[in-house]
Amino acid sequence: MKPIEFEVRIGVFVLIGIIILIVIIFSIGDFFFKPGYYLYVILTFANGVQESAPVRLAGVEVGELKEAGVFKDETGQTKVKLHIWVMSEAKVEKDAKVCINTLGLIGEKYVEIIPGTPGSEILKDGDTVIGTDSISVEQITRKGYDVAVKLEKVVDSFDSILSQVKSGKGTVGKLVFDEALYNEVEAMVKDIKNNPWKLLSKPSQPKEKTEDKAGSNKGKF
Repeated sequence: MKPIEFEVRIGVFVLIGIIILIVIIFSIGDFFFKPGYYLYVILTFANGVQESAPVRLAGVEVGELKEAGVFKDETGQTKVKLHIWVMSEAKVEKDAKVCINTLGLIGEKYVEIIPGTPGSEILKDGDTVIGTDSISVEQITRKGYDVAVKLEKVVDSFDSILSQVKSGKGTVGKLVFDEALYNEVEAMVKDIKNNPWKLLSKPSQPKEKTEDKAGSNKGKF
């Protein structure tokens, strides 16, 4: 084999390898060769999102997070600035809500864009959006702990009431364990069932009051 033929074959193999590499790059880097624009998102809590995290609009991946950093605002408060890239066909309204979300409970962090009002003004390249801070896992854990503590107190109170009932203390305990009181209540309930008109009738006045009233009337004449 001549040296020239060998070099030609090597060149063909290298060319084929370059073509395959370009195809792979195009298939993997969907966003790299697509036109788009950049937006800035201001937050006070980034919730652990990292660069290259996906950006989703209405649940569809439309871009990625290019850069994340912190800065001090005019009041001296520490804020987070996210630099995101979005595809041109993804139109984001000015009143859209932007936050950091998580796929599942412990999944990947990503930038979530919830569409705004239809027909409102569309953001342009370089515009800034004030994002909505997401709840951290620590806050969720703390709230869950507080709920568990309150639930434990309720259970303890219920156990205390139940123990008093079992020991015959309190109104409910006496009603359950005092047979005479139970019989009286049962008889009263049966009497009302048999004579429901008693609930509508007015109780008669005491005899003494009636006599006093009659005596006072006699003194007037």
